[in-house]
Amino acid sequence: MSRYDEMKVLLENTRFEINPGLRRGLLLLICLGGIGFIAGLLIDESYMAWQALLVNTIYFTGIALGGLIFSVIFTITGAHWGRPIKRLAEAMAVFFPIGALLFVILFFGMSDFFEWVDHDLVIHTKEGWLNRPFFIFRNLLLISFTLFIGWNYLKSSIRPDVGLARKFSLGNNRLADLFARNYGSQTSEEQKSLHRSRRIAPVLGFTFAILCTLLAFDWIMSIDQEWFSTMFGVQYAMSNLVGAAAALMVISGLVRQKYGLQDYISTDRYHDLAKLTFAGSAMWTYMVFSQVLVIWYGNIPEETPYLILRMQSLEWSWMFWLLCMMMFIIPFFGLMSRTACNSIWFSRLVAIELLVGTWLEKYFLIVPSIQENKASAGVIDASSGLPGFSINIFDISVTLGVFSLFVLAFLWFLEKIPMMPVSDKLFLKKSAIH
Repeated sequence: MSRYDEMKVLLENTRFEINPGLRRGLLLLICLGGIGFIAGLLIDESYMAWQALLVNTIYFTGIALGGLIFSVIFTITGAHWGRPIKRLAEAMAVFFPIGALLFVILFFGMSDFFEWVDHDLVIHTKEGWLNRPFFIFRNLLLISFTLFIGWNYLKSSIRPDVGLARKFSLGNNRLADLFARNYGSQTSEEQKSLHRSRRIAPVLGFTFAILCTLLAFDWIMSIDQEWFSTMFGVQYAMSNLVGAAAALMVISGLVRQKYGLQDYISTDRYHDLAKLTFAGSAMWTYMVFSQVLVIWYGNIPEETPYLILRMQSLEWSWMFWLLCMMMFIIPFFGLMSRTACNSIWFSRLVAIELLVGTWLEKYFLIVPSIQENKASAGVIDASSGLPGFSINIFDISVTLGVFSLFVLAFLWFLEKIPMMPVSDKLFLKKSAIH
């Protein structure tokens, strides 16, 4: 089969349309999530609604950023094995503009989880950094810059595939028209796309590192303004990559089965993705251990209360050990063997477990500090201890709502844009049908 024929067959066989019933179900869950959030704002404990939105915004935006960076990694390294899942990773990144909007909404709830918003409670040596105007300015600036760079990267990466699909009359829609405006010859567009993507990718990778550090420091670490760790941004970045890799394992397994892409998303390529997830889990554990070790032997009063609350308190210590099990022990031994990584159904179970674990990690990092702040302010009666882990209706509704937003954005993108990067010569060179 010639390259031209193969590209046409792939584009035809991987066309995707959202099931109308699924679309209605996702929209219903989004509406229920919005209603649950608004209802939470009307009760006395409105901080619980803001808390649920913060946890899910941090989590799903992190996975979207992780998906974008996987595409960047494949571009920079010229990895052949990652080409079949490159577009799936890029589709996950479509949630990032929605996540940016959710962060804007969270600006209005800052007083519900940041005690430093009150000028009388801020640690004055940190006042130059922890103040509302500068907080909003730096977050808007860096998020907007990342959106701009990310859009230009995605446009360069996707443009040749969209142009080819339009040539075959398989991709006519407004988004495709936007990506393929003033389209030239196929060969020249592929060359321009490759050159431009490789030029933008390192900038986007560096921006990802800075943005993850800012989000971790501003939206998680500053809730407990006395605590600080210079490694915390790396931990959050690695958690995003682990979550994105786990999501790709689930998605690529489903796509492989549904569209018969065994010759492209082969067992060996799926094995490589599973091993990458294994390595990411080990790296995340190393980051956490390094922070705990330094804080433990340093015994600094500003840092140790953060660990004591999470590792020794009756309300939260059990979750620390549960996360050790979910984020390290299970994926480490579950994905260590080649047989396990080659088993799509088994590795998918480990991936789903990791996705739940990364959500619980965000909850574990955010909620104890909010509860401690509310106890200090007298909002929570802590005479018998902090409330600890307690899933309420706001957590459930907001989580389902944001999750549905993520899935709907992902599916909408795949409906408009070719699912496979068929014009990429690296993709076809190593995975062509002979």
